[in-house]
Amino acid sequence: MRRPTAAALAALLGLPVLVGATASAAIIGGTPGPGLAAVGPVSATNGYPVWYRDKNGLRLELCVAAADPLCPARGDLPDETAPVSFPDNYPDEAFYSLTGAQVDTANAGLARLDMALEGAFSAGPVVDGEQVVFARMRVKMTNVRNDTAYTFTTPVGTKTLKANRDGLIFDTEDIGIGAPGDFSGALGGRIGPFLTWDTFGTRTDPALLGDTYVGDGVTEHRIKGSPYGTNVFRVEGPNVNPSATTDACPTVAGPVTDCIETDLFTVQGKVATTAGVSADAATYSRSSEGRSTIDVYASSESGELRAIEVQDASGTVGFAATGLTGGDGRYFARVAATGLPSKVQVSNVGDVPVSRKTIGVVDRVSGTATFDNDRRILSIGATSSDTFGDPVLTAVGFGPLEGGTLVVEDLGAPPVSVVVTSAAGGSLTIPVTVSGAATDPIPVRAQADPDQTVQPGQLVTLDGSSSRGTILSYAWESPGGISLTSPEASLTTFTAPSAPGDYELTLTVTGPGGTSDRATVKVTVTEPVVAVVASAGPDQTVRRGSVVTLDGTASQGAATFAWTQVGGPTRPAVTLTGAASARPTFTFPLYHASDGNSGPLTFRLTVRDASGALTGVDDVVVTPTADTVVVTSARYKGQWRVDGTSSVVAGQRVTAHLNGINGPVVGSAVVDAAGAFSIRPATGPVATQGATVVVESELGGISTPFSVRLN
Repeated sequence: MRRPTAAALAALLGLPVLVGATASAAIIGGTPGPGLAAVGPVSATNGYPVWYRDKNGLRLELCVAAADPLCPARGDLPDETAPVSFPDNYPDEAFYSLTGAQVDTANAGLARLDMALEGAFSAGPVVDGEQVVFARMRVKMTNVRNDTAYTFTTPVGTKTLKANRDGLIFDTEDIGIGAPGDFSGALGGRIGPFLTWDTFGTRTDPALLGDTYVGDGVTEHRIKGSPYGTNVFRVEGPNVNPSATTDACPTVAGPVTDCIETDLFTVQGKVATTAGVSADAATYSRSSEGRSTIDVYASSESGELRAIEVQDASGTVGFAATGLTGGDGRYFARVAATGLPSKVQVSNVGDVPVSRKTIGVVDRVSGTATFDNDRRILSIGATSSDTFGDPVLTAVGFGPLEGGTLVVEDLGAPPVSVVVTSAAGGSLTIPVTVSGAATDPIPVRAQADPDQTVQPGQLVTLDGSSSRGTILSYAWESPGGISLTSPEASLTTFTAPSAPGDYELTLTVTGPGGTSDRATVKVTVTEPVVAVVASAGPDQTVRRGSVVTLDGTASQGAATFAWTQVGGPTRPAVTLTGAASARPTFTFPLYHASDGNSGPLTFRLTVRDASGALTGVDDVVVTPTADTVVVTSARYKGQWRVDGTSSVVAGQRVTAHLNGINGPVVGSAVVDAAGAFSIRPATGPVATQGATVVVESELGGISTPFSVRLN
């Protein structure tokens, strides 16, 4: 990494967790005020936006020249003696805008501010398709008092922070997350309007080469551009000023010792000299006689009218170079062609050098899709603009269209939309229109608990909450001699009669779907027992985080149930739901081995007869399984990047440790839907030569040590 000064830019090492690439046409940002206004078209050279524009109209480009003394901050080139070329000889990070400042603080400390609009790659190395841009604000301060609030006033806003590590404040805000093909996320960050030297715009400062640059990237200089009028870096906190006699903040009331500031910044940024161009679409129509026309759509920077042209790029001369008409960023031409060119090139000939984009020529598909809900029929109709070639049209997932139509019968459910593709390259996503009657509500169905065997005098619970459909009312019916506590609720109880025998109770439910049939549950009252036997059920093996049901229904002579957790000090305590019932539940806890928790959980069931005189006791052991955790890469470059996988896709948290399971915590992350994790902490311990990482999961998995790459 080339840097103007080690102290000035060391804090910018590392990448955030980001996804994204850029939009093809200019994308407009938020409302007037802080932030950027638009992102330009994608460069065909490096896959990044040609420019970003702030709300004052200033456009900056990515500065990646091999030897540009006014843009000194960028990643290293694989070969610094060769010209820049993408992707073989290209830096892994570069900047549209980079501004920094620092001040000495008390206790030999240092406060550092970095603000950047940075281009990088989501996985680190230079890989086409992984380009990302993010707006960064980072504050770092050393030798601070713990549990003490410090207020930082910057050109891009104010933050109040406390130490997040012993004696250190390290706070990073990265904005720029977007889907692949979308660089617009950075528009919502703190960067913007772009900060410049206060001499920029006058064309009088020779260091800026006629306002070609907004700063020289090295020299500390006063600036302008803060949307809040705070073109300073100020730190306020108890005794933060290293001098007890010098007032470093003359505009701030309060003790001299509690404030330090500077109005000098290093600023890097190059004014964009090209507007760029985006080839948005090129669709053709061909008549039955074979005559072709091509509709070309393009976009560029809004404002002044651009000179946009299109020409045949297929190796033949199907048509002469033609100018596009339009304005306000949108351009169009309808071109008559001889034959059918396979691709065209759109150029902004007003740019120096000329900006060019090539795009394939495809047909235009139009059509409709309807679903008849009564007959369960999906009807698709589509046509191509090529009536001469009559290319085959296919509804993705359903099959080819015959004569422009396709009927799918006995379809259980319609798709939201249908994609129709053409053999000539065109495609169309068609929303499905639905007709027919509304779907009937689900018929209600009563569902009672399984049959039970109980003792005389035992409290019996009946549960109808598993009944199906939208339930508006419950109705329990019981034989004579049994009085239900809540016959109109989903849950009801009664005391088992003293006379042994079988007792049938019924449940009926009603709702919008009608009235259900009766569901019957049989409760068998046995002869009074002379012995009580507890059965806590078989031992279980479960996954951490899952709901576990304990089962004491096999107990004999039990009128009451009481469950408790037993075990050693390394066993985490859980909460049992329904601890006085035959089948209580609990959620097996998530924990790390480094927490000091380990091993299975043991639960004890104590049962008694109706009189309470007879007792039985039994234990059950619930053992957790562990997932398999694998580290695939570990890198330390001022910031940590640890990637890997888990055998369980469950959204569990994993934590990385430096040099062993009991070593310092590097950081944590959540396993995603594909079973992968990426740990990207803002801060972490320093790795040295020979360091390893171990990753542990809340589900119990522990990886083997993995060597850390230092670069």
